[in-house]
Amino acid sequence: MTNLAYPPALHDGVVRVRPWRDTDLLCVEQAAQDPRIPVGTTVPARYTKEAGLAYIARQHARLTSGEGVALAIADQHTDQAVGHINLMLRPQEGVAGIGYWIVPAARRQGIVSRAISLTTAWGLSAGNLARIEGWVEPDNLASQRALEINGYLQEGRLRSFLTIGARRADVLVYSRIAADAQR
Repeated sequence: MTNLAYPPALHDGVVRVRPWRDTDLLCVEQAAQDPRIPVGTTVPARYTKEAGLAYIARQHARLTSGEGVALAIADQHTDQAVGHINLMLRPQEGVAGIGYWIVPAARRQGIVSRAISLTTAWGLSAGNLARIEGWVEPDNLASQRALEINGYLQEGRLRSFLTIGARRADVLVYSRIAADAQR
């Protein structure tokens, strides 16, 4: 059975992927102000300090419950959190889904792509995963590009697959498998 743990320090000189800290509240507050992030995640739609701390506590609980591992994406030099990335275990052995978001002020800088690279490499090696999937809405071109840059292949479209807020949404399925890392 696959069990994830917090990875060792993951960084590439620009981005650091690390466990969430209670001092990361500014990141949660900024995410709560984005119109899309709270709809598809557990980021509180109405930010308060208590709601922000509850969000961070939920991220730690994902590991202790065996659900997966949730990490903050931080600037390598300032260590300020600017986003979120996770690997959530699927029912199939050795399979996880990757999810991520970035605060608006940190977008279009390649930060998510770097975090995906670090997290995927770790998940497919030390994390002992055989497959990592990304589910992306068809209109989210930036997310599709971030996965493609990191060697994820689009496998298909699942119609009316997810409930996002009050609506049903199609998703494109992307995957990266352990054998891809060896090519």
